[in-house]
Amino acid sequence: MTMLKKRILFVDDEPAILAGLQNLLYKDRKRWDMVFALGGQLALDEIRKAPFDIVVSDMRMPGIDGAVLFNLIKDECPATVRIMLSGHADREAIVRALPALHQLLSKPCDATTLRGAIERSLDGTDPLRDAKIHRIIGGVDKLPTPPEIYYDLSRLMESPTASVADVVKIVTRDPGLAAKLLQLVNSAYFGTGQAITSIQQAVALLGTDRLRYIALTASVFSAAELAGDAGFSLEQLQRESMRAAWLARSFADAGTRDEAFTSTLLHDVGRVVLALCRRDTIAELEDRIARGEPQLDVELALYGVTHADVGARLLAIWGLPMAIVDVVQYHHDPGSAPEPSRLLASIVHVADAIVHRRGDGDVALDHASLARAGTGHLIPIWLATPESDHP
Repeated sequence: MTMLKKRILFVDDEPAILAGLQNLLYKDRKRWDMVFALGGQLALDEIRKAPFDIVVSDMRMPGIDGAVLFNLIKDECPATVRIMLSGHADREAIVRALPALHQLLSKPCDATTLRGAIERSLDGTDPLRDAKIHRIIGGVDKLPTPPEIYYDLSRLMESPTASVADVVKIVTRDPGLAAKLLQLVNSAYFGTGQAITSIQQAVALLGTDRLRYIALTASVFSAAELAGDAGFSLEQLQRESMRAAWLARSFADAGTRDEAFTSTLLHDVGRVVLALCRRDTIAELEDRIARGEPQLDVELALYGVTHADVGARLLAIWGLPMAIVDVVQYHHDPGSAPEPSRLLASIVHVADAIVHRRGDGDVALDHASLARAGTGHLIPIWLATPESDHP
């Protein structure tokens, strides 16, 4: 089957900038269908003719600026990935745009950075599977946080004396907060250009003043009760993810403990997305799992994809480090992960299984997959590690 070219729209109000982007990405013209629009109105005209997989837009434009454009695209074409280019003088405008964008790049942007942001936002090689994922995650701009944690963060952000340590304690309690924080700090605009997987480092790099401004000005965090009457508990998922994260941290060596913690905290974000976006079937999903049907089999039957597929795709579009994306994708099958991620995926797999051990005390592990990952010999050590009280 012939693969259709991915459609990418580039938007700027300066012809010279658009010409520069064309030159910058000239060698990609055979694999991508690229359209260049002069300003927000012409961009909207193009989008309304035919959808695009990705839109890359400047922030500062007369009339319809980047924030307005992305909010319109979010409403009309929620599956379109939205990447913003902006200078550092646009702080207030950028914060206004944050809820509607997926990745944020600094201007000027070199070819490697721009091409990398585009490539990580594109789908795989199975169009039907990709379409199913996009139907689920399209329009998801944040993950809900249990109300108690959200209000703790809100109160903290209103305090002028809040410290990095105070913020870290709250963010590490919830996958939704952690994912959004890492999205911000791994953007080329707010970040350092390096992949950040440590929550403590992320908070320190953003700083409490900037994080306070973002949290209080832009709707990038939210509190919500999700499908509580359908057997799904956001609070329970949060508690289990945090327990598993501290356990995974104890499995890892000193150099990878933060990465192990963060990857495990985020490993089930796809379950939150399914509860958020598939409320009509979440009751059936939870009921069938409670009756003993394998979770991944039920998800495939209902949606054609799993929570691992959905979570990994969302985090990739958000620009999180691929080390985390790969672990989220393969935490049920570490032996299929890219070789550099197999140890970490194995750690998450075992920590998750321990937290969800059956009533008879048995830990359900995929021993064949762990063996393919080359980590089978570590299982007895990990199983013998006691769960300790975490800070």
